[in-house]
Amino acid sequence: MARKQKSLALANGDDQSSLGPPAAEQCAAAEEEIVAANLRALQPVYYAAMLEEARLFDVVERLVRMFSQGLLPVGHSRAGATLYRLWKGHHNRLTTEQRRNVYARALGLPGGDAGVMRNRDFNELWVRFISIVGMYSAELQSLPPGERSVSTEEVLVSGRALAVNLSSHGHGLPWFAASDFKLEMQQALELLSDLELQNAFGAKDAWQLIRNVAAVELGARPNVPRGQTRAESGIVIIRWLANRRARLLRPQSANILRHEDICEGRTAASQNKKPSVYPTDADLVMACEQWLGVTGTQEAELMDLAPREVFPATLRSPVTTKVEEPAENLPKD
Repeated sequence: MARKQKSLALANGDDQSSLGPPAAEQCAAAEEEIVAANLRALQPVYYAAMLEEARLFDVVERLVRMFSQGLLPVGHSRAGATLYRLWKGHHNRLTTEQRRNVYARALGLPGGDAGVMRNRDFNELWVRFISIVGMYSAELQSLPPGERSVSTEEVLVSGRALAVNLSSHGHGLPWFAASDFKLEMQQALELLSDLELQNAFGAKDAWQLIRNVAAVELGARPNVPRGQTRAESGIVIIRWLANRRARLLRPQSANILRHEDICEGRTAASQNKKPSVYPTDADLVMACEQWLGVTGTQEAELMDLAPREVFPATLRSPVTTKVEEPAENLPKD
């Protein structure tokens, strides 16, 4: 298992040293600042970006239009009231172009205005950190110390570089847009969780409703499980970085990951806390494994994560994810 994980993370070369940033980058990162609030602001932005790929916003807009045209079988219900509010407040919501501008600025995703200063380094730093954490955890639980190829220093340096990057791109436009993203996501997921709407489209949950409406009304077949898993795991990873700011800024940190938390599976849920707000090291490992699991687990697929005309999309490998009440997944500070 450890050897397999090792091959997954070698996205930029055959030598494991390619996983760690060069010395100059390490020094530069150490001198930078990590503003935890900036990272927290990017949680709803990342969540929305991943569900944008799943066509969530398109599905909601289509449902609102069908409601306004009298094509939805909803009465004096919560679904009807929510659809009316969304129809009435259409001009107060972010447009597709505005959302893509924020995604480009904060996460380097394609789309938006050509003049937007994109976060071009995010994808490489993101995949590097997630891969290193996955490798470290796999080797920790399967290999003796002398045979492990990934050190705590590599986890620290890659995590610091990613946190610095997110911090520097979490101010300005993404900072102010974060509250709008959070509100709009909560409204959308509340609507999609309505049993009346789900029954109308033969769906058992919000995610199946997205799939069914996209197929029937939009002629699309988005990979909703992938978008859902990457959204939920991504906000856990970002929050872990925000909460570990002090540890990440240390020149060295032997306990950047607590072995007992990982090996014994000490999760936030086991302490009656939300992983999107108080993620443990075990939650981080699980989130990284889930993200890799649905994004693609072959080296060629990891290398293929460069920005494209559409959001990054690779083959999904089987993974079991628990579908909860969607609105609860967004962090509530």
